[in-house]
This record gives sequence, C-alpha cells and structure tokens, in this order.
Amino acid sequence: MDPLDLVSAAPWRNVTFTTYALSLSFFEAVVLDRLIRGGGQSALILADPEGVRSGLSEEGARRAGRDYDIEPIACTTGVFHPKISVFATAEDAHLLVGSGNLTFGGWGGNLELVEHLHPSFAADAVNDAADLFELLSISDRIHTEAGPACIRVAESLRAANRTAPKTGDVRLVHSVGGSIAAEIQRFADELGGALQITVVSPYHDLDGRGVDALSDALSCDNVRLHAHPDGTVRGLGAACWPFDGTRKRKAVNVATPFAADDRPLHAKAIEVVCRRGRLVISGSANSTHAGLFGANVEASVLRIHRNAQLGWKQSPAPPPKRSEVETTDEEEDTNDSVGVLRASLEGGMVKATVITPAIRGSVTVYVRSVRKTRELGQGDINGEGRLIIGAPGLEQEAWESGRVVLRIEQGEKVLEGFIAISAASELVRRVGPMATRIFAILAGNETPADVAAILAWFREDPDRLPRAAKISGTFAGEDGDEASTFVHLGALQGAALSNTHQGVGEGGSVAWKHAMALLRSAFSTPRGPWIAEGETDDDDDEDQDEREKRARKQDQQNTKSLENFEALLLKMLDPTSTSADPLLALALTHFIADRIRPSPAKVRQWLGKVMPAISSYSGPTANQALASLLVYYGTDGAPNGASRVRRTLLKHGVDPITLDPLSFERIPAFIDLLAQGFDVTEFIAAICGAKTAGEEVRAYLTAATAGAALIDSLFLAKSEYWPQLQKALTDRALFQKFYIFETPPPACPRCHMTFPRGRSGDLRQLGVTTCCGRLILSKAL
Repeated sequence: MDPLDLVSAAPWRNVTFTTYALSLSFFEAVVLDRLIRGGGQSALILADPEGVRSGLSEEGARRAGRDYDIEPIACTTGVFHPKISVFATAEDAHLLVGSGNLTFGGWGGNLELVEHLHPSFAADAVNDAADLFELLSISDRIHTEAGPACIRVAESLRAANRTAPKTGDVRLVHSVGGSIAAEIQRFADELGGALQITVVSPYHDLDGRGVDALSDALSCDNVRLHAHPDGTVRGLGAACWPFDGTRKRKAVNVATPFAADDRPLHAKAIEVVCRRGRLVISGSANSTHAGLFGANVEASVLRIHRNAQLGWKQSPAPPPKRSEVETTDEEEDTNDSVGVLRASLEGGMVKATVITPAIRGSVTVYVRSVRKTRELGQGDINGEGRLIIGAPGLEQEAWESGRVVLRIEQGEKVLEGFIAISAASELVRRVGPMATRIFAILAGNETPADVAAILAWFREDPDRLPRAAKISGTFAGEDGDEASTFVHLGALQGAALSNTHQGVGEGGSVAWKHAMALLRSAFSTPRGPWIAEGETDDDDDEDQDEREKRARKQDQQNTKSLENFEALLLKMLDPTSTSADPLLALALTHFIADRIRPSPAKVRQWLGKVMPAISSYSGPTANQALASLLVYYGTDGAPNGASRVRRTLLKHGVDPITLDPLSFERIPAFIDLLAQGFDVTEFIAAICGAKTAGEEVRAYLTAATAGAALIDSLFLAKSEYWPQLQKALTDRALFQKFYIFETPPPACPRCHMTFPRGRSGDLRQLGVTTCCGRLILSKAL
C-alpha cells in the first residue's frame, strides 16, 4: 500500500506525524496537499529539535503554524526518533509505523519499511501506541509543550480500539520508560529463546556495541547483518557497519523484502528465530545502542509468529567497504548552533517556551516572516523557560505571508521556532478543507471561487456564520441593543465570540472565537473589485481563447456567489431564524458589492431589506452601519431624506452631530455604485439642521404650554391639521381637548375604533391625526 493513499483515504479528523528529520517543502507539497484533498483536518507534526531546525531553514515552506502545527519534542538522553503516522476519525484510526522520516527520501526516495496497523487486526499494537503518546506527555525524559496534543492522540486511538479483538500477535514496542531490546528479549523468552538474529539497519555503532548488547541480552551468538548491495543512507557520525567491533558478524543479503532496487537502505528491521516461533521487528530503531537500549525515543512494530521458524531468505554477501563518513540531511545531523523553541500567537500576544537549550533572563525578541524581520523588543524568560511578549499587527501579517518564525537572542545564544497561529489551528481542526478558503479571505487574496464556495457553505448551514463579538466582558448590544455586532481588526484585542456553529463544533475555545471574529472582520475590509480575467498585461502572450475561457469561469463563480448570497440574506434577516444577524448581513452586502460590483439597482434592493432590520447603531460596527444608512436614504430620491435619516438616528440614540464624514471610507462600493457626486458633508449638515415630525410635535407642545408661537415648522404648518393646531397655541381650552401620547396609539382613545390607513399614516409620519372631532398627537420620534 502506498502511504499517500491512506493520507487521502478519508476526511480524517486528527492526523499526527512523528519524525526525526523533517522536510516541510515535501510535507506541504505532497502530504498536506493529499490530506486536504481527502477532506482531512488538524495535521500535527511532532519532531525532534533537529527536524525543526531543518524546517526553519526552508524558506519555501509557507504554511507552517497556519495550515498545520509543528511541536518540537526534545529527549534529554538522546533524540526523538519514532516515525509514526496516526489517521483518526471519531470512530476509527489507522497507524503507519516505519523507518521513514517525513522527508522526500523517507516517503519514497530511500528503501524504507512501513507497517500499516488497524484495530481490526492489531488492537494490541494500537493500545501500545496510545500508551506511547500518553507517556510522552508525562515522561521526565521528554521536554515538550505538546502534552495535551499527545493525550488527545492517545484518547482517539483508545476510542477507535475499544471493542476490537486482541490476539497479542502484533505489538508496538517503544523506549519511553523501557527499551526496544528489553521488549525483544521478553517476547523471545516466551518463544523458548533465540536461535538466530538477523539485523537490517543502515546505521551501527562503529564498535558494534548495540548489536553485541542485543546478542548478549538474547544469549545468542548467531548474529547476521544485512549488507545492502545499493549502500545505505549516509549519516553524520553514523557507520554503515561495525568496522571496529571485536566480534565477527556474518554478512548476508536478505532478499525479501530488502532486495536491491537502486535505492539506499534506510529501513530498520530485526528477525529473531526462536525455538517455538519467530519475531519480526520493524520501525525506527537502528541497531545502535542508543536505538535498541533506550537512550533515544524509538517505536517499532513487533510481530509474533508462533510455531513458525521459516525466516527471511538469505545469502552470503561481502561486508561493505569502509569509507569516510559523509553528511546528509536525512539522519543524525547534530548541528546545534541554533536552539529550538515553541511559540504560539494568540490575538496580539506571542507566547513562547524554550525547548533546548535551557536559557533564562533578558532576551531580545524578533519575528521573521517571508517579507521581513522586525524586532518586537526586550523580553524576559522566566524560571520555567516561558516568555510572553506583545506583537501588534503580527496576526494579519501571518495570514497574508504564511509562516512566521520567532527568534530569541541572548548574547551569542540564538533560539528559533515556528509561531503557531492559534486561530488558524482551530479553523483547520473544525472546518477541514474549507479552512484554506477562509485563510484566503483573512489574507485578502481570495478568488471568486473562494467566495462562491464559502457562501455556498454558509447557505448550506447558516449557523456556520460567524457570530457577534463579545468585547471587554459584555456583549455589544446589551440593555436593549442588538446583540450582533462586528469586530474590526483594531478591536480584536481581548475579544471573544458567542458561537455554537452547529456542524462545525459546539461551544468554542478562545482561539475559535478569535478566528470567527477575524473572519467577521475580514468581510468589512474594503478590497475593491477583482481584476477581470484578460485585463492584465501579464498575459499578453496568452491565447485569446484561453483568456476568454478564464473570464467565463470567473463570471460563473460570481453568478454562483450572487445566487448563494441572496438565499443566505433571507436567513440573516429573518428575525425567527437562529442565524439572524442584520449587521453581518450589511457587511456581507458591502463585501459582495465591493468584489463583484453588481448593478446599482441590485445593491439598492439588498440595502432596502437590510437597513430596516438593523436595530442598533452602536459598537465597533457603528461607522459602517451609519455611513450605509446615510447613503441609502440620502440617494433614494424621496423627499425629506435628511428628516427621515434624522428620525432613524434619534430613534436609536445616535446624536446626528457625532456623524463623521470619514466613515464613508468604509463603504467605497456603496459610494461608487449608489452615491457618485453625493456631498456627504452637506447631507450631514442637513440632517443636523432638520427636524423630525416627532421633534416638531414636541416643539409645538412646548410652545402651546407657554402660549408662544411655533417657529420653523416644516411638517405641521403644511398639514391639514394646522388651523386647529395654530389656534390651540393661544386657546388653552382647545389645547386641553387634544389627546397626547408618547407613542402612536392603534385606535381612537374615545371611540376605540382602529384608525383608517390614512389617519394611521398621518399619526406616524406627521405626529398628528384626528378622530371624533379631536386632534391626537404623538411625541414619538
């Protein structure tokens, strides 16, 4: 089986890789791509510090910390060397355990060996793997911040393995709390003791200590070493044969499964033929003392063939010739000039933990992205090796450029590590393949296809829409205001969100809430229309037919976006719907108008539905909502636009004098499509100078109480009711016959008959009507 087939075989909920050496360019180009196409999510790499160092030097790898996480794991007695891949859903789990690192060579360039395990036939081994991950979280030999992640892996393995049959024939042996050799000895003794040991390994101790110690532990001198015809993967400080060993070992060629195929050997396997059966061990452990006897963290699959002694087919072979040790990026590179740390970005704060080597005290902190390196300032590493420092603007930079590296300097000491964006990790974990579309929105480089897909995703389940933000411990819109509000990037510090997101995962961590706040914010960031395909100079040499084809495809995606948006808009404006959110509807309306630039009539139609549904003009989204209100009513051509806007503002507690002309910069699409030539400053002045019908009624009542004249009346003086109203200014008896209400009554207070439509309209629009020979006034704004 090709391991890549398993990567894309199912929409895995949790995927974890352990490795010593690491190539992020390989992982992103090959493994991650297949994982995402298969619907997988939440990829985590647990790597030795040496592997992390290698990844830090790969500038072409852009997605670390955003599309997947890397956690360094340091072993205080050796190196972190297991090569395990875990693919888990809520009910199932598959494991790959082998010899190959997460590199191009480890997944095909070298001759490797990998075991595929599943609870249906290897339940004991799956339990052993769960134990291994759990021990990684508590072992004194292990230094990592990945303990909670390891516990989650262990729990997923046990959940998938709960009812599986256990035969004891397949086990996973490891060296956390023990050694590979001790486990081999235990199972060999159960089979009556070892008669022959055959070792396949690319690396040996130069003096043969590992092989000799295994021979002694099993009380078996019949030891054979595979001499691979195509050589082995070279490693710094590693020998392909125990050239200086005092014991003579027989060189053999193991034909199956290690036949020559022009690839260098990197597989590690041991066959132990016993009196009552046979053991086959394969995995990460070389035949070195560190690999077999516990200095390193290793993991290998041990298969027990009871009452069977037919082993590998072997033939005599010449031992390899001794040559100078050469370096390689595949194994045992001990360059430790740069230390390794672990860091995460949560909102505007970077939190870091030193993994190796230990340093404490004052340090200078830098961040390095694809674009630039900048200094964050001075920080202090406490006694536990932890550091917290502010990083304003870093999150948006990370969305746009990809991977970000934290660098700490203390004199000549330097430590580096990838910064994991907590919000990104949570998005990947919860929404899987859709996360890449959301990342594009957050970075501002979304395509028409991205927007069409996200709107279709929201339409399929409107509860996926990002909910409103919670700022400074209270929901914006409490005490009668609408709970929905919008978070702009500048207001995200300390923000949280109330979001259930059914179908994505109920509840929400701080990281998830922050991710949704970022997404909500991105929808209100003006970006301008997409450049139509074929309009750039970059494709002058491209065939005209091809340009037209791409243009048609973009138009098709835009058409899908409009269709999905209009269906979604109905849900967002339905007060009975759980996804009702007029302010987000306004943000999405401008986003679509800004990117696609539909007809002005279409945009005005949308705003005609959205604006009446907005019940609050306070909070972080106030400027965008107010500017949209002014544009919509100020350009609709109806009379008394300033008075109508003023009425809405006063009704929602907004003082017109606080209106800011600069707020119109937030809605460039509405301005371009609906309000070209619209004088914002003049209209605001008109609003401030206007009066609503309710204000005129209040002014009239004040004048009538004082027996004074009413000045500057726009509505009442032109109405059919003005003769009586004017007379009552000086006629106290007539004035006292008027009915006066705070809000318009639905019926006449004398006859209790419901007002006809015309009379009811006068009461709402003019603040006055008549019935039973009496005037009825409303002070409502």
